[in-house]
This record gives sequence, structure tokens and C-alpha cells, in this order.
Amino acid sequence: MSLVKTLERADLALVWAGPEQTERLTQGLKAGEVRLLARTEDGDEAVALAPASAREARDLGAALAGLARELKAASVKVPATPHGAALAQAALAEGWRERRYRQTPGTTPSLLVEGLSDEAHARLSALNAGLTFARELTSAPANVLNPVTLAREARTLEALGLDVDVWDGDDIQARGMGLLAAVAAGNATGPRLIRVTLPARGEKTAVLALVGKGITFDTGGYSIKPAAGMNGMKNDMGGAAAVLGAMRALGELKAQVPEGVEVRAYVAAAENMVGPNAMRPGDIYRAANGLHVEVTNTDAEGRLVLADALTVACEEGATELVDLATLTGVKVSALGNDIAALFSSDPALTARLKSAAEAAGEHVWELPLHQPYLKGYQKNTVADLKNSDMNPAGASIKAALFLQQFVTRPWAHLDIAGNATREEVATGWGVGTLVEYVLGRL
Repeated sequence: MSLVKTLERADLALVWAGPEQTERLTQGLKAGEVRLLARTEDGDEAVALAPASAREARDLGAALAGLARELKAASVKVPATPHGAALAQAALAEGWRERRYRQTPGTTPSLLVEGLSDEAHARLSALNAGLTFARELTSAPANVLNPVTLAREARTLEALGLDVDVWDGDDIQARGMGLLAAVAAGNATGPRLIRVTLPARGEKTAVLALVGKGITFDTGGYSIKPAAGMNGMKNDMGGAAAVLGAMRALGELKAQVPEGVEVRAYVAAAENMVGPNAMRPGDIYRAANGLHVEVTNTDAEGRLVLADALTVACEEGATELVDLATLTGVKVSALGNDIAALFSSDPALTARLKSAAEAAGEHVWELPLHQPYLKGYQKNTVADLKNSDMNPAGASIKAALFLQQFVTRPWAHLDIAGNATREEVATGWGVGTLVEYVLGRL
């Protein structure tokens, strides 16, 4: 769907339930539901209860987009509501589908929500553009999107006034990023470290680093995944897609970014493949911060590439860091696919991210950085750390503790395993939370 300010004609018009509808037509209608009232030559009409909260509005927006898709409506009109922005955001998100690889791609319906201010309209349009960018990156197959082409997509953000720098394998080796180089050693394209910068307005007082895991395909390496587990691993760069999507939105909203705040996205991009030069269980590599890591499980590669990216972000002056990664399968067992796991070293940052997620209609749950669990990564190794103790109990916490060894500033980690897709459809989870986090940073 695309958000518009005017419509000549609405194929589907929503009305709020009121005295003009008989009880028979609205009986049993619940908040967040939409019901088809009539189909005429002039267009279809549906009814819903006016939403009493942003949550109800989001449920209603998603339901309305589903009805529009079912009716093949090319244009949808919604009457004014105090929660119009939340309704529109959900409708736009639910209305997206990947159509680039179909013979008949179809049309993009138009959405008019009456009563939206110009500022709200601009913010929604920018957020939708960022969300679409993230979803298209996540949805692209690995034969289309690899570290090289991901970097090429990131360079399109220069058109919005963002600065984009890309480091290739030689640059990465020169910076001492041995973990990122090791993960990429088995693939033909090599690694890329992508840095996207939105410069501060006025004197720079803070640098917010958004760090994304960009594994464009994950076979598991020599700790190879079974066939069922490998399906869908083109989505293992959902964290990278989210931070790039957030930068896409912020590029349009740069005037709303607090003065003095610089925003940088760091994407560590690689494919985790099997090959003659691929890392093996038992290999030891030096990280960018000087720590040596023994690779006990080549399928625990995301924490390796993030470790080097977090180190570089800190070295380059980040004052606060948030990383996003489809990191651990046990996170899905703990929290499911709707809720992301939040780990943080700083209570103030935690509070800001929780508030941002709530404003975006995304859900996070804080899990503890229980330091004794790190001992499992320090025992029975000749290196400083192992990347896995091969014990699934508490694995999401242990992975976060591993990442913590590579940060020297206030930091938060969002494990979005399971969140990046829903029923094989890319969600762009995290774009909204990151945008709200940056715009709300005072």
C-alpha cells in the first residue's frame, strides 16, 4: 500500500459503527475487527468500531489491509480517528507483499486516512519507505543478495544525503577484523563492512551506532544445518536489513533527528559457506579488539561478525550502541516470533528502547546479562573465549554475554530470531523501534 493525501474514488470505504448501522449488521463486532457491509458499483463499504487505543488501531489496520487484498481493492479510505497514524502504519505494513519475482507483479493499493497532519503523513511515508527497503532486502534470495550486492543497495542511500563507506576483504584484514574475515572465508564474494552515516546537525554531541548482522546466507558452515534448518537462511541478515531500513527512513526525517546527534549504521556482511578455505571447528582467530576466539561451532557465526563490527563502532567514537541480529534459535523457544529479546548494559538505554518499541507497536522483553553464564565460553579452551559451549540452555544469554566482551560504551542487543519473517513474509521488524529510538534521543 501507498499512503496518499487525496482519492478521487475509494474501492473500499470504512465507516465507524454508529446509529446509522442496524444492530444486526454490527452485532458481535469486536475491537480491531472489520466487517464488509455492502458491495456496490460505486465501491465497497466496511464497518468497524472506532479504535480506542493505538493497539486496537493497529489490529484494525492489519485487518483492513487483509480485506482490501481479498476484495482486490485498489484504493481504501478510512475516516478520521485520533489513532489514525497507528492504523495507517499497520495497514501499510500488512499491505506489503513481495512481488518482484512474479510474472504479474500486481498493483499497489492507495490508502487515505482522513485527518492526518502533514507531519504525521511525512513521518509515516518515510517509515514505510524504510520498512519496504528492509523487507525487500530480507526477502531477496541469496543468488540476488550477497555481501557485494548488499553494499550496492546501501549505496543507494547516498541519494538521501547519507554518507556510505564500504570496506572489502583487504580493508577488513587491515583493520584486524579476523572474526568477520573468518566467517566469510568459505564464500566467493568475501566479506564487506558497510558504514552508513547520517551527519549531525550542528555541533556533534552524540554518536548512535546501529549495528546489524548481515549474513546473507547461512549454511552453518562445517557445522552444517539439516535441510529443514537451512531453508529460510537467506533471512539471516534481518538485523542488517533493519538498520539499513531505519537509515532509509531517517534520511527522509533528518530534520527531526535531535540536533547534535550523529547516527551510524554498521553492517557486517558475509556468507557462511563450506569451502576449502572455510573456518573449521577448533580454529582460533584474533578479533579486532585483540581477543582470541576458538570456533567450536561454525554455525554460531553471527556473534563473530557482530563482535568485530561492535569493536570498530566503539573505536570510531560511538557513544551508544544498539545491535540487531537473528542470533539464536532458542530465543524463539523462549519468546516466540512476536517478541524480541532485549539485553542491555545500561538502564537508561533500556528504558529508551522499551519506550521506542512501544511507540512503534513492536514488542521487546528484557532478559538478564547473567555474568556466571559466560564461564561456559571460557572453560576448556586455549583461547580467550569460545564462540559456543554447545549447550542450548541459556544460549541467548550466553550469546549476548559474548557480544558484551567487545563493547566499551552503553550497549543493547536485540535478538530478533523469528521476528524478521512471519509465515515466509519479511516483516522489517526493528525499523520502527530504531527510528523511534533515534528521534526520541534527547
